[in-house]
Amino acid sequence: MCSTEKKFDEYEEYLTKYLQNTKDLALLLDYDGTLSPLVAHPDLAVIPPKTKEILQKLAQVPQIFVGIISGRAVDNVKHLVGLDTITYAGNHGLEVIYPDGKRYNHQLPTNFEEDVKKMIQKLEQSVVRDGAWIENKGPSLTYHYRAAPTEKKEELAKTARKIMEEANFKIVPAHEAIEARPKVDWNKGKVAVMLLEQKYGKQWRKNVKVVFAGDDTTDEDAMEALKGYAATFRIARTCDIKTHAEKLLSSTEHVVKILEIISKCFVK
Repeated sequence: MCSTEKKFDEYEEYLTKYLQNTKDLALLLDYDGTLSPLVAHPDLAVIPPKTKEILQKLAQVPQIFVGIISGRAVDNVKHLVGLDTITYAGNHGLEVIYPDGKRYNHQLPTNFEEDVKKMIQKLEQSVVRDGAWIENKGPSLTYHYRAAPTEKKEELAKTARKIMEEANFKIVPAHEAIEARPKVDWNKGKVAVMLLEQKYGKQWRKNVKVVFAGDDTTDEDAMEALKGYAATFRIARTCDIKTHAEKLLSSTEHVVKILEIISKCFVK
């Protein structure tokens, strides 16, 4: 039983009503755990063929803007999705690739690259063991400890977090992982608003409807930034989770259903 007001998978009527009389729609989606089920290693996270097929159809509709906002490096997530007609934001918005090939790179602190190298060296010496590893994504870094033995996870995570804090990086928890980001005032919420303003102008809140779906704490920044101006969904393991999302989803299969509902409204 859920102790919160939000229940799993009660979204079809809500979304259908939200989409009524919609002229323009912005569809913003996370990748891992949203378009692709969570897997043991990021390299195994493949978008299901059915999901990609529907996403491709939606991307071809002139009234729909499709953007993927991921924690992955931007080139990596574009390669995995494999569609050239949509916008990709990687590293939680620190880098963006537009359909025309143009790029946006958020300003990073001075000496950032050197600081990352030093931090990686310390992490490798202390916590890269027992199945735990580092994913260097350029503007950010993720320490993964999901594959480590259960009894060692807490110790590894605690040590990694301490090293990242001492290196003066912003620490963000993820699914059995810890992300180290530069201390800049930028996140998925801010890049979502930037993309919407670029596409629709400063008055986008009055002129466009938005659908956002994500599964992680890092997606909460976008859900909070879009609150009151979007239909927001979070894929979660428990319905007691604290979230800014309007609706909870129990699995990525329901993301496909959301895409199908959107398709029925726009694809003739």
